[in-house]
Amino acid sequence: MTEEQQLRELDERLRKLSVDGLWSQPSEADKATYSKDPHTTVLPHVWKWPEMYDAIQTVANMHGLDGKAERRVLRLINPAYLNNTNRRQRTTTHTMLMTLQLLKPGEIAHDHRHNFAAFRFILKGSGAYTVVEGEKIPMEAGDLILTPSMTWHGHRNGNEAVVWLDGLDNPLLFLLQSITWEAHSDRMQPMKNEAEHTAPRLGMTRATWEATNDRPSYNLHYKWSDTYANLKRLSAGPCSPYDGVSLEYVNPEGGHTMPTMSCGIQMLRPGEVTKTHRHNYSTVYHAFRGNGTMIVNGEKFEWEQGDCFVLPLWAWHSHQNRSKSDDAILFSVSDRPVMEALKLFREEPGEG
Repeated sequence: MTEEQQLRELDERLRKLSVDGLWSQPSEADKATYSKDPHTTVLPHVWKWPEMYDAIQTVANMHGLDGKAERRVLRLINPAYLNNTNRRQRTTTHTMLMTLQLLKPGEIAHDHRHNFAAFRFILKGSGAYTVVEGEKIPMEAGDLILTPSMTWHGHRNGNEAVVWLDGLDNPLLFLLQSITWEAHSDRMQPMKNEAEHTAPRLGMTRATWEATNDRPSYNLHYKWSDTYANLKRLSAGPCSPYDGVSLEYVNPEGGHTMPTMSCGIQMLRPGEVTKTHRHNYSTVYHAFRGNGTMIVNGEKFEWEQGDCFVLPLWAWHSHQNRSKSDDAILFSVSDRPVMEALKLFREEPGEG
């Protein structure tokens, strides 16, 4: 018996014991994974707004929230994962999922909760509101609304259709095999009065009778009017050479938006071209205003207002505002907090 035959026989014996050996030559996939630089399966991609909006309107005309579905959403699936047979693996990046959601006039999306974190970035419409842990939060375009892990939440609408983006970290929790989800027993949670809301307890003036450790660790509502005013104020001064006027939505303690996701907003001033860099966290963008170009590893990806696009980790990239007269504004979400928590965060500047 040759040595190769002996190894095959040994491999078969070991397989029956649910073990294997590392003496076999690594596969090509292994060689790509175990290298100096991180390797990702995520591909850069742009989802065009006219196509997405037409699709969600078509779905709205066909299906109501009548018990067949908890929410009316379209998932933004990375082309690398589109053919995965397991639906849980059809995601935007390997750790995050971005979806587009529409609530028709008068509709109610009943309350539930789950241990994966989520947020809503409002795109169009007015008159709807989200209820998070009993707090009524109005939805206006540009607002960011959080539903942290295990918070009860549901949505109610007024007289016009409202559209928003959802960002979720459930791909990460699926990987950890830790997903939990439950519906509210009354379908709709009771609402608190305004004195019990988090906002008045998180500002620069705070109730003296509340212990510090009793205060909320998260902010639920970041209003667009406040965010935009800050962008404009800071746009007159120095900014990030890689991201323009770049802000992070921070929690009340000054940390990332949520433990697993960092939400950001950035302004590219007319004609602005940023320097190139790369980092080992993935980012999903939404073009809230304007039009521009992201160059990823030398390839141009052009975006217009309303488009969404994904940046894989460790890809050289830069941004450009194609307009010479108008600002461009990008909303984004990344998994940077995860990489930092694991002490794995890396970032490198480029040459241009």
